[in-house]
Amino acid sequence: MSIVYDTIIIGGGPAGCSAALHLGYHKRKVLVLDRGTSPMHFHTNSIMNFSTGMAYTEGRTLIRQLSGAAKGAGAKFRPANVCEVSGAYPEFTVETEPSYRTKDRSLYKAKTIIFATGTARKHPIVDGHWRKWLPIANAGNGAFYCPDCEAPLTKGKRVLVVNVGTVGSALHIANSVARFTKKIRILMTEDAYVPFRDQDFSKLDESPFPWTSGKIKSVRFIMPGTSQTLVLESGERLSADVFFVAFVAKPRTEIAQALGIEVDDKGNIVTDKRGKTNVEGVWAAGDCRAITQQVAMAVGTGNYAALMVNQFLGNEAEKEAEFDHPEMRELPFL
Repeated sequence: MSIVYDTIIIGGGPAGCSAALHLGYHKRKVLVLDRGTSPMHFHTNSIMNFSTGMAYTEGRTLIRQLSGAAKGAGAKFRPANVCEVSGAYPEFTVETEPSYRTKDRSLYKAKTIIFATGTARKHPIVDGHWRKWLPIANAGNGAFYCPDCEAPLTKGKRVLVVNVGTVGSALHIANSVARFTKKIRILMTEDAYVPFRDQDFSKLDESPFPWTSGKIKSVRFIMPGTSQTLVLESGERLSADVFFVAFVAKPRTEIAQALGIEVDDKGNIVTDKRGKTNVEGVWAAGDCRAITQQVAMAVGTGNYAALMVNQFLGNEAEKEAEFDHPEMRELPFL
């Protein structure tokens, strides 16, 4: 007889691990399905907004610590690429298929679902291919993505803002970093994901930041955080201590949408303040929601969703009861 999990969590990033820890701690049968493509699996920069003891840690170590704690609490983890979720509470079916990082092809059953699928980052294109940027993405404190998380790491450094989105996103990065360094230059990539011809460059001209444009031919990442260079197709070389990517992010919510889950105009899953979606028995946590994309935020939403799932599963006999705890007073037993 196949196992029916109390909860299947789709995504093993900070939000998914946090949710798994809470549910495992409360003795729920929980399975995390993770295909291993979260930026955290490759992240070797310092995490500045989530301290783990006496010092900050880098992403790969942090995700190992979070998943290890969840496993210690009893949560199960499986490398798997989820391709479809079907059914309805209390019996959802989650189907997986092999991907370039996973081999699992299975059907799993669960009473409830938590989507913690995050976002897909659009990286700079190097010599016509975005994958050629991946070896330096979030690597060695030399290539950053989040001004809220990593701007302090640029203190006193020469920063090249590598833009693959809009003028507005490039200037947002530059202005955020400007509190820590004055050595800032902007590269507007001509093969960005937002059409180059539609950009309003007058705002760049009016800004205090020098800027240029072109297509990246190659990257020289000699000493991350100290010596690195982009070579453009024109032959121009742009040297810096660090790169800061102004990127385009797309929520990974296609599978959720196919289940009938409501999303906003940008594709983020719409939830109430507790992470509950419009589909009974389904919650969402982390960056697939419209939240500030920080580890601390993701962990909080994961724990919140799991707390609500645990109460939802465990209070069938308490529908008519009255509670003093504010969360329990407001919990809708449907």
